[in-house]
Parts: sequence; structure tokens; C-alpha cells
Amino acid sequence: MIHLSHTRRDIVDIIETFKFPIKYNDVDKNVLFQMTDDYINKLKNLDGSVDDLIHIKTYLSSINQNKIKINDRDKYIEIAKNIIFYVKNGCLLSYTNYLCEDELKRDVITLCKFCSLPTVLRAVNMLNDSHKFKEYFEPILNGKTKVLLRKRQERRLKRLNNLRVKTKEDNGGLPFIITFD
Repeated sequence: MIHLSHTRRDIVDIIETFKFPIKYNDVDKNVLFQMTDDYINKLKNLDGSVDDLIHIKTYLSSINQNKIKINDRDKYIEIAKNIIFYVKNGCLLSYTNYLCEDELKRDVITLCKFCSLPTVLRAVNMLNDSHKFKEYFEPILNGKTKVLLRKRQERRLKRLNNLRVKTKEDNGGLPFIITFD
């Protein structure tokens, strides 16, 4: 059963993301929830992955973790922007409002819980990639965000791995140079 803390928009996003054959226009929220729940329970896997299906079922049956108050969301995004600024400026505290690295670590640990916000996820990943701290800050993502990031990565890799062949005729009769990056 889909938890009532989820919004209609959340369910519509899931339907559009996974291309479920559910018509959601002019449908009441409760009816849409029931239709989506029935469809998901009939599935054996989600795009070939049983784990993704389990994540989505768990996500929908539990309380919506994305319900962050607007003031809190803005606060977390502002902290994330400060961390991004810190990393972009060579991890020097003198360029930030932080007085010590302990304050920065405390903020990053707090932000890890809200990595469903793209700016927050970017800040945590940038700090991990900078290798400034020995510890790794694990971003906590919900099932929907994990699946969306995995699909985006798959599309990016598929686009990169396509071999493009050009001939002299394609290039207006001019010779061309092949480079490998």
C-alpha cells in the first residue's frame, strides 16, 4: 500500500520515469494510488532489476522522506553551496564562513541525510572526490533517486560507447583526423 504522505506528483513522476501504462490525467489521488499499487504488485521486476522493484515498493510503502519544509530545504541548499565553494577554492577554510574543519564535517554529516536534493548530493560528492578528509561521507539516497541516477549513468555510457564512423563524403570530401580521448 502506498503511504499517504506521498503526493500525487510523486506518483506521477514514478509513472513517467518508469513508463508505467497508467493513465493519470483527471484521476483522483486515491484512485491513482490504488491503480499504481495494483500495477507495481503485479510486476516481477523493474527494467530487468528485482532490486529496483524492491526499492520502489519500500519507498512507496514508507513515509515520504522528501517532505522537507521549504525553509529547511533552503537551509540545506545554502550549506551545500558553501561546501561547493569550499571545494572549488582548494579546500581552504579561509575562503569560507567555517572556523574549523569540525564544523564543516558536522554540516556534511547532516547533509548526507538529504542527498535527494541535487545540490546537496553534488556537494557531498565533490567533497568526497577532493580527498580532503580520510573518511568517506556516504550520501543517503532514496530508491527513486538511486534508480534515476543509475538510468542516467547507463544513458551516458551508452552515448559514450557508440562508435561514430565518418567518411570523406560525410565531411564534404575533406580528409579528417581520428582522435581518441
